[in-house]
Amino acid sequence: MQLLRIENFHLTDRNKAAGDAYFACDGQEYRAELIFYLQGYQCLSIRVGRHDPSLNTRDIEDYVERHSRELRQQVQPEVERVKKEREKMLNSLQ
Repeated sequence: MQLLRIENFHLTDRNKAAGDAYFACDGQEYRAELIFYLQGYQCLSIRVGRHDPSLNTRDIEDYVERHSRELRQQVQPEVERVKKEREKMLNSLQ
């Protein structure tokens, strides 16, 4: 299993974000939702959400556990982007 990309990264709550992760496995491409738990501008942990039924949940969880550090580094710019967008939106409402 190999992570190809993460798309549609967005905040779902004040300290929670989600994104669609696309994995290559056995020559096929599969989608799985990853849920990112945040504190400030940092990603603290990652959980697996809904995913293609062809993928085994445990396999995705193992991948996330083994590559947690790289995944957190990969989404760091997105975390900063969506947090700043949220702050800008909230400031414009005041």
